[in-house]
Amino acid sequence: MQADHLLETATRAARQAGAIALAGLGQPGRLRWKGSRDVTMPATFQAQEHILSTIRQAFPDHALLSEELAEQPDPAARALWIIDPIDGSLNYMKGIPVFSIAIGFREDGIYRLGVVYDPARDELFHARYHRGAFLNGRRLHTRSVSEGIEAYQNAAVATDWPAQIERRAATALVIRMVAGEVISTSILGSPALALCYIAAGRLDAYFHLQLQPWDVAAAAVILQEGGGVLTDDYGGTWFHSAGGYVATNGVIHGSMLHPLRIVRDQEALLKRSQPPASSTSGP
Repeated sequence: MQADHLLETATRAARQAGAIALAGLGQPGRLRWKGSRDVTMPATFQAQEHILSTIRQAFPDHALLSEELAEQPDPAARALWIIDPIDGSLNYMKGIPVFSIAIGFREDGIYRLGVVYDPARDELFHARYHRGAFLNGRRLHTRSVSEGIEAYQNAAVATDWPAQIERRAATALVIRMVAGEVISTSILGSPALALCYIAAGRLDAYFHLQLQPWDVAAAAVILQEGGGVLTDDYGGTWFHSAGGYVATNGVIHGSMLHPLRIVRDQEALLKRSQPPASSTSGP
């Protein structure tokens, strides 16, 4: 079946790319900075090339979108693979074994497959549309120890720092509000793993204010098939997010959106209170 071939191809590509990445952990080699907090390494390109080669060989007519791939796919492509060769590159650069390989597949506008592989723990998360989510073959379900406000108070929440200073400031404000209400907050370093951890019941929520589609596409399938919820930071569909994402076990989604709404209102108020930029006219 086509679905089985898709899963087998993605799984094989993720495992082999994970082995390439794991072999270079702690030895990042020549670094290339795309921004002050965005880095690529030789292993990134090696893992990506292996994934792309594997997919192209199996599905030569499919379009490809990958973080380090220069060319952009046709926006109207019927079948599209969305790849992050090393999700958690800053962790990887520092030799911290918290990173993943993420491979998603979208067809006719539906995200049908997600594979996220953590080579350091040999944990392979996968999900297919309407077929459930799994970790190393074991079915996954989100978890909540209670309902209502108690569920939020007992929640384990994770986030990561955006690259932009403005988004970092907003993130800090959200963390300050959330940390006083939930049981724990943490910085994980891999958005794809964070969403998978919610599906596995290890986390209850994750938010980020500056992500790209390849950061979430694969893990979104796993999260949703595991019973979780993913939206943009306004609570709307994540498909057209401007960069903000909120993922939860479903029980505390409204509670997680509340502090984000407060921060946005504060930002809007501050912007309105600033005097307009003065203009000068020529002689």
